[in-house]
Amino acid sequence: MRTVLLALLLLAGAVFPATILTRADQASIDVALPVLQRHIPDIKIIPADPTQWRALIDRGGVDFLWAGAPVLYESLLREGYLAPMPDVAELRQLPERVGNIPLKRVVNGSVYYVVYGLLGYVIGYSQDAAAKAGLQPACSWRDLASPELARYYLKTGSKPVAIARPTKSTSTAAMMQLVTEIYGWEEGWRYLASMAAVARFVDSSGAVRDAVKRGEAVFGPMVDYYVFIAGLQYCIPTDGTDILFDPIAVPRGANMTAATTLTRVFLTEIEKSVVDRYILPGNPALLDSPDVNQTKAAVLKQHLSRLINAKVLAVPPEKSASYYYSFIYYYEATLVDLQDQLTSLWGRVVDAYYSGKITQRQFEELWRRLGAPVNYTDPATGQVKTFTYQDAVAINSKVASDPTYRDKLYQAWREAARARYQQAEALLNQYIQQNAQQTATSATTTAPSAAADTGMYLALAAVVLLAVLATLFIFKKRN
Repeated sequence: MRTVLLALLLLAGAVFPATILTRADQASIDVALPVLQRHIPDIKIIPADPTQWRALIDRGGVDFLWAGAPVLYESLLREGYLAPMPDVAELRQLPERVGNIPLKRVVNGSVYYVVYGLLGYVIGYSQDAAAKAGLQPACSWRDLASPELARYYLKTGSKPVAIARPTKSTSTAAMMQLVTEIYGWEEGWRYLASMAAVARFVDSSGAVRDAVKRGEAVFGPMVDYYVFIAGLQYCIPTDGTDILFDPIAVPRGANMTAATTLTRVFLTEIEKSVVDRYILPGNPALLDSPDVNQTKAAVLKQHLSRLINAKVLAVPPEKSASYYYSFIYYYEATLVDLQDQLTSLWGRVVDAYYSGKITQRQFEELWRRLGAPVNYTDPATGQVKTFTYQDAVAINSKVASDPTYRDKLYQAWREAARARYQQAEALLNQYIQQNAQQTATSATTTAPSAAADTGMYLALAAVVLLAVLATLFIFKKRN
């Protein structure tokens, strides 16, 4: 019966074309395409930015969604863009969880997206490049935000960190959100600001890998399989990481015959093939299958053990999705668009501190101001607001669905950030001038005091000398 059903599905696939929307990199697409064409010859795979997915689904003709951070799928689910997945045996056989990692997103008894691959967040680097640069491996998010990397930039003129723009990479967006989950909203944005100041921004997470591999950057936050493919070293961030569930899903309006075939293929043949790309399968039991490369499976087993023993935050996708759109556009407006101003300011702050022109307290205050959430005027209400976590959640849906509002808001954020950087620079100049004046005043006060001390010592010496001479005179006269 199962053979007959599969044959019918293959026949239907041969009759009906199918289109997959994906966030997978080109190398993964190249591996998957011939496998998928065996089942649906007329199949198209369309890579697209996450901000384009809703419009493409609305246009129609999309039958399957593949890869990307769960935050993207959770956002699509909340907005009604996903359909229940086909109830096939391969889906039912998938375990509900791996450790504390849920593999299925179930709402009212229906599965809306499912994990076919597991990806850990790591910081990739080349040992040789780091040694040549004289830098210790960055093994925490705080390390990537360290003033030491700003000092490296000031010395060399080369930005040591490669980061994908969060509007272009869902995995990078999730990693940047993770920093605010670890350190809290305000402290997290402080680190994101100093990290962005020394970053080489690129347009995809794959480009981060390539920049580090070519030596254009020393460090790069990336998903784990990139480091294995590129032959890089890596740290699992000691201050916290998370595991990206690389999902598959069915969009509303999909051809369900094609979607059923694709669900079955992804949960069997594709899931086994991901091991060749050093991707952990959603069902880790497949690592013991004789159908997978056992050398690569051994590497992944060792890595999975490291991940499980790391500090994994397991941030619920629902939480990340609740402020995803607000976060990525705010990041872009305040840190990417104004990076030249930010880099110049952060460099001056770090240089002033290490050259003794400002105190540690002043340095910390300037660093805090660098990333403090801006005050801005909401274009919809005219109300002056602060970009707090609560605000980001409150406006998230409108940012996602209303392009006119989003564009005005983006401009308001950017101009508010520009003004804040100008104010921080003015404060830096004030601190430097005040400290220089205090030093000069102290020197002026010290000089007369020293002269007075010298005069006193000379007078005392003269008195002592006269006393000695008088004693000698009296002694001589008596003799």
